[in-house]
Amino acid sequence: MFAGQAIEFISEDMAHCGDARFRAARWQPDGDIRSQIPAIDSCRTPAHLKNWLLVFARSLGFYGARYIHLGTLLWTLEQAEMPLRFLTTSDRHEDEDRDWLLRDPSVERVRSAFAPFIWSTRFTEGLTDMQRLWFERERARGVAAGVAVPVQDSADGPAYLSLFGDDEEVVTGLIDRHAPELAFAAAQFHALAKTQLKVADWAPDLSEREIECLRLAALGKTGRESGKTLGLSNRTVEYHLRKASEKLGAATKTRAVVLAFGIGLAQG
Repeated sequence: MFAGQAIEFISEDMAHCGDARFRAARWQPDGDIRSQIPAIDSCRTPAHLKNWLLVFARSLGFYGARYIHLGTLLWTLEQAEMPLRFLTTSDRHEDEDRDWLLRDPSVERVRSAFAPFIWSTRFTEGLTDMQRLWFERERARGVAAGVAVPVQDSADGPAYLSLFGDDEEVVTGLIDRHAPELAFAAAQFHALAKTQLKVADWAPDLSEREIECLRLAALGKTGRESGKTLGLSNRTVEYHLRKASEKLGAATKTRAVVLAFGIGLAQG
């Protein structure tokens, strides 16, 4: 864990575009990034994660940031417009996750990227109407550029941190000099976020029994073996697996296991 600065609870409104106090304290590309990144090991709740994310963004010269977990979208819900998990530092846009996968042009690149990359609201070539409109709104609130920091999670699907600010030169310098540290911080954040942030409402709601049966099936247990472990009959285990498969839209038990783990519903 980074032994960085202590976290002070603040609001993104304190760092709104044009705030002179914010501009005067902004980090420079040649600065020591490790001393600027706040320690994350004390985060125990979604509120702590949100505050860490804001302090992290502010300490590096950004207005704010968002965390987006794309998840492993392998079945009929792959057209879902919301990410699996989402957290924003903004208090004014609690519904930002709506249509996010359709609005943010960074999404497709994140799916296969391993290194942080720059995004700019000036670049509109090849964008959809929805993406172009989102960039226009970002520019209206003073956002010129940002950095997306991908995390490739082989078990639960990719995620990324998206930091936004007003200075493309600062963003470029940050990536050129400190991409590994950014990637490490994002990976730490994602690992905690998976345990503290609930999955999106569109994800199937599996019962505890269904999850238990899926976990044992993932270990190669037969219905009879799973029943012995759980104190259930083979028929009851098969019933729970069938219900789980229906909820996940899976044609087979094996497929249901893959999907449940892919969206983080059978972890633990």
